[in-house]
Amino acid sequence: MRAPVHLKLDTGMQRVGVQWREAGAFIEQALRCKHVEIAGVYSHFAAADEANLASARLQLECFREALQNFERLRAPLPVRHIANSGAVLQMPEAQLDLVRPGILLYGVYPSDECVRSIAVRPALELRAAVTHVKQLAAGTPVSYGGSWQSAQPVTVATLPIGYGDGYMRALSNRAPVLLRGKRYEVAGRVCMDQLLVNVAADTVAVGETATLLGSDGAQEISAAELARLAGTIAYEVLTNIGARVPRVYVGP
Repeated sequence: MRAPVHLKLDTGMQRVGVQWREAGAFIEQALRCKHVEIAGVYSHFAAADEANLASARLQLECFREALQNFERLRAPLPVRHIANSGAVLQMPEAQLDLVRPGILLYGVYPSDECVRSIAVRPALELRAAVTHVKQLAAGTPVSYGGSWQSAQPVTVATLPIGYGDGYMRALSNRAPVLLRGKRYEVAGRVCMDQLLVNVAADTVAVGETATLLGSDGAQEISAAELARLAGTIAYEVLTNIGARVPRVYVGP
C-alpha cells in the first residue's frame, strides 16, 4: 500500500517546497519511490491578494513550466492546485483542479486591494456580556496607566474579555464596541481578561450583550476595521481568538 502525497513546489514564496527549477529531479524521484503515490502537486501564491498581480502571474507561469516535467517523464498529471483566497477572487486562470480558499471561508476578504468578485458575509461574531457598570466623575483615570479619562462624568461598562482571549491590546483606547445597536469605544488599556467601554451618558445593564466583532442592528464591526486600528491584518484578528473563548455554533 502506498501513501498518497501532494508534492510542494516553491514558485516564489520561499517558505517550504522544492524550488520549481529543481522540480524535474524531485518528481522523478517521487515517481520511483515505491512507498508513495503522487496524488497532487501544488504551490502557494505570495501576493495574489494585491492589486498588482505581476508577481502572482509569474509564479503561475513557473508552476505551469514545472508541471511540464510530468509530460517529459511520461507520467500522468496529478491534481494541480495553487489558488488561495486572493486567486479565487481575481485569478480565474489559476483555478486549476482544486482551489484552497482560507480566510474567504470565514466571509472575510484577504485584503482591501482584492477584487470582490464573490459576495461573502462574515461567518463569526465575537460577543461578551457586561459584567459591571459604574459611573465615574470627570477626570477619573481608567484602566492600567490611566491612559484614558473623560472630561465629563461618564458611565463605563466592563466586559470579561481581554488580550488573554486574543482581543489585542493594540485596540486600547480606539476600538469600537456595539451595545444596543450603537457604537461606543474601548476606554483605557485592554487588560489580560477584561476591558472597559465608554458608554458616555447612556444606560447599560449588567448581562447585556456587547459585540466586539460582528453586527448589532445596522451597525457592524468588521475584522478589517479592527485590523486597521491594530496595525495588522484580518487574519491575525481572527486567528488570535483564543481557545478559552466559548464557541457557539448556529445554523444559517
